Amino acid sequence: MKARGKGHCGFVREGQWRSRWFGAGLAIAVVAAILTGCSIFHKTSIGEQPSPSTLDDIRSAGSLPHKAGPSAPVIGLALGGGGLRGYAHIGVLQALEEFGINVEVVAGTSAGSIIGAAYSSGRTIEEIRQAAGNLDVSSLTDWRLSTTSLLRGDALAKWASDMAQNMPIEKMPRRFGAVAAILDTGEAVLIDKGDVGMAIRASAAIPGSMQPVESTLGLLVDGGISSLVPVRFARAMGAEVVIGVDIYCNSPHRSGSTFLTTIARASRTQTCLISGVESAEADVLIAPRVEITDVKSAAQREEAILAGYLAARVAMPTVLNHLRQERAARLMAGGSRGMPALVVSIASRR
Repeated sequence: MKARGKGHCGFVREGQWRSRWFGAGLAIAVVAAILTGCSIFHKTSIGEQPSPSTLDDIRSAGSLPHKAGPSAPVIGLALGGGGLRGYAHIGVLQALEEFGINVEVVAGTSAGSIIGAAYSSGRTIEEIRQAAGNLDVSSLTDWRLSTTSLLRGDALAKWASDMAQNMPIEKMPRRFGAVAAILDTGEAVLIDKGDVGMAIRASAAIPGSMQPVESTLGLLVDGGISSLVPVRFARAMGAEVVIGVDIYCNSPHRSGSTFLTTIARASRTQTCLISGVESAEADVLIAPRVEITDVKSAAQREEAILAGYLAARVAMPTVLNHLRQERAARLMAGGSRGMPALVVSIASRR
């Protein structure tokens, strides 16, 4: 309730007193919950504990059997994190399908893990678009006021699992893995088996906002702190041509110098500096400019999808040319992998 003002002698109207008492009471409750470490909106965690693997583990385990034919390279996607900008991934997938690009491997971080899991489970682009478009973001806010986080993450895990048809990761038609980070070391890890909801919850557990996820390697948080665009995991999973999608670092940044804006800008700079080296290892990097300022805006979600679609369309000649070169090199080498990767960054500007 907004205050309506004061009288000449400093008397506050009854409505304002009630608002202040309510606000004070809520503040006391929040502080008490944080200080005591209790969870006043506690729910039982769903899903099984993830068993992640390190990059070295995935590399040593070997790649997928080749399914695309002796001359066709295995194509992988590295879908990056970036919150609601993740709608752009839907547009990228749509463009790839229109050009007949057969994706066999998908590695996703945070928002990229949500769309990547749904796609890897066999959902059509239209099904993913409708499910994501109908999302009420407030339904994912299962509050958990404690010393560790504001949100628990069970609501996100359940919704993301439904998006992926509640399918165990190892049974998906495409090879899929969600990238998270070990809280204590910052090492990026891949969850490529088990409960898909818990894998996505770990991959999207923004430190301080969502409760870290317990795993066999320790507490897991959002993979974006170590591998924003998981190119290396996609390649280790068997991809011979990796198309990276960065929805974050080429998007407009916040302006202003307020306390929260300054923190957000510094965090973005740090994240993009860390991720830049790995992103550059993609054979083709698609980097749409995506801006979502209203979490409830259906129009902005559609604009994000369109931004991803247009960026992928711009990149398509490079993708197709690279695939032709790879096929030619494989044929000349008798089916073995040929020439080194060509790294190209494509950004849509609308």
